[in-house]
Amino acid sequence: MKCFVVAGLGVFAVTAMVHAERVRICFDAVSADRIEPPMAVAWVSNAPPALRASLGRELSGGRYLEIPQGAGNPPAVNAGEAVYTFEVPASGEYYLWCRVWWPDECGNSFWMALNDAKPFVFGENATFKVWHWVKAPARLKQLVLERGLQKLVIRNREDGAAISQILLTTDRTYVPVGEEPVMREKLP
Repeated sequence: MKCFVVAGLGVFAVTAMVHAERVRICFDAVSADRIEPPMAVAWVSNAPPALRASLGRELSGGRYLEIPQGAGNPPAVNAGEAVYTFEVPASGEYYLWCRVWWPDECGNSFWMALNDAKPFVFGENATFKVWHWVKAPARLKQLVLERGLQKLVIRNREDGAAISQILLTTDRTYVPVGEEPVMREKLP
């Protein structure tokens, strides 16, 4: 297994784990290069009781990213996004997972896009009021990544939705459980 730092934009770099041609990149959702309201960083200590109770342990330094309940969702409010830039160490097909918390069926998805491709719906599963991992739809062409700089955009689709971690891997059999080790480090 090799572990190395891959240069990134802004003040962050990605530390990727490469094991026998498998790559795993994980970072906290609050580490976005840019966050546009109504998407916001929220503190676990101020979270609704159901969200706090489902944590098990603090995550992301006690923070997560959310579209606050009642902040409005499209088409009334089209604003709100988080933008991430990172590099992948190897070309290949990647699988995108996000650790999320949904309040109900009206707050269980985001819009996502990689490298300015057409946005896709991420989420819409029926697991509510608990932090859990959700995988992006299979066979998205935009998840075939070339080695180098990448851009991920998460956009407002439904209010109340929360996200704590983002994971990309080339290992199609890997299934994250609980909080993952973060592999995105702040540069000096």
